[in-house]
Amino acid sequence: MNQRKGNFEKKLLVAMALLAIIVAGLLIWQSKGLPDTLILKKVTPKDELGEIPVAKAEEAITRLSTVFDWKAPFLAGKPVPLNKSILLVVKDDQLFDLFVANPTLRAPMTNDFLVTNDLPDILHANVGELDPDEDGFTNEEEFMAKTNPKDAASKPTATNKLYLKERITNDYIVHLKSSTMPVQVQRIAPEPKKSVFVTPGKEFGFDAGAVRFKAITFEKKVVPDPKTGEKDVSELKVLDTATNKEVVLIRGQDLNLAEYEAKFEYLLDGVKEFTVKKGERFQLPGTGDTYLVLDVLETEASIAKLDASGVQSAPLKISMR
Repeated sequence: MNQRKGNFEKKLLVAMALLAIIVAGLLIWQSKGLPDTLILKKVTPKDELGEIPVAKAEEAITRLSTVFDWKAPFLAGKPVPLNKSILLVVKDDQLFDLFVANPTLRAPMTNDFLVTNDLPDILHANVGELDPDEDGFTNEEEFMAKTNPKDAASKPTATNKLYLKERITNDYIVHLKSSTMPVQVQRIAPEPKKSVFVTPGKEFGFDAGAVRFKAITFEKKVVPDPKTGEKDVSELKVLDTATNKEVVLIRGQDLNLAEYEAKFEYLLDGVKEFTVKKGERFQLPGTGDTYLVLDVLETEASIAKLDASGVQSAPLKISMR
């Protein structure tokens, strides 16, 4: 049994060796024919570009070598920048170009004012009421005064914050009561009523120690009257030293020489109120500047700044808010 098994294995090994020799011989035979299969094919190049466009190439070279003079286009008389974006704002579906004057985005302030001063919050409707440099004046007030809204040292004058709140009337009513020398002059208001007797050339007043008037001339006059036949309209001309003006007192007629006071409202660094009579001086708080009240009308006052020697500057109109 073992002998048969050994003979079988020998035959199997011989068969496998013969198979290996046959396969090796086949591979050698195929390798000898390999160079014939590697022959390169010859390809004729195809002219895909066609004729060279010499004229177009020369034209392109000419254009590239040309020096162009770039100039900014003008819009509404102003050059439009080529190297920066243009500030455009849309408001109520309308386009605003802030590099041109019209339409204005935040009237009365101009577009140029907004851009030149680089104001923050120009997109806010209340930009005119803001105070970026915190000097007490709004952007709109600085625009009106032509000052710098972002520099606290550049600001409108303090009187721009001064307003007339009201005119206070102090009635001063005088009356010529008689036409025989010495004539009687009566003060009806303010109370109490007081009378004095005067002749031309005499200075007089109605309060103890106070002299306000000087009698200048007296003229006896009558006019026809349908009821009494004639009416006494004698005249006494006097100088009112409070105003340095001459006034005429007429027999039987009241003359109101009212004294006016200006009640001012000052809005810089808080709200301050003070009252000054016509003809008197005052100082603006925090400025050291002295002013004289020239006149007080119903809706505005007139003041003038005084220098160290008391010389007046041009009058300023102070209106109500």
